[in-house]
Amino acid sequence: MRKLIYSAWITLDGYVDGPEGEMDWIRGDDHMSQYEIGLVSDANTLMLGRQTYLDFAGYWPATARNPDAPAWEQAYGQKVDELHKVVVSRTLKDTIWKDASILAELSTHAVADLKAGTGKNIVMYGSVGVLQQLAKMGLVDEYHLLVHPVLVGGGRRLFERIDERVDLERVEVTPFPSGATLMVYRPN
Repeated sequence: MRKLIYSAWITLDGYVDGPEGEMDWIRGDDHMSQYEIGLVSDANTLMLGRQTYLDFAGYWPATARNPDAPAWEQAYGQKVDELHKVVVSRTLKDTIWKDASILAELSTHAVADLKAGTGKNIVMYGSVGVLQQLAKMGLVDEYHLLVHPVLVGGGRRLFERIDERVDLERVEVTPFPSGATLMVYRPN
């Protein structure tokens, strides 16, 4: 069975963006870039909510082919461009990115069927509302949190709507030179 891995850049106080939606607090470095490329290299499916899908579709395909883009962005863009994309959306009717399908109803059965498919892992980014639903259903196999050493004091919290306790097991902790730390957890 394939794993559903959720990956997020997050502040130390638990936000995925700042009070105005800003993400200028992200501290990237070569090690973090290699982690991101490795994560999608071990996957063959990308799961995204509607807005994250539209953001990714508007950026990564063009970046993958842009000779002026940084080398890591080209490499990452090429990897995600080749993945099958599953868009969780009740409102989106058509996809604009190659090899994409729409999952109109987020249910335990639908996601279990997706995980039971053949191939590599399923990686999910952004899409906080979708993540919160998946977490409540117990369908996330691993959380990859890239914790940045900054407090922003407001914005969207990653786990704001989790209303039941979920015990996690720490799998990995990797500090990056930028000061960010990768923390990988699995539900017990």
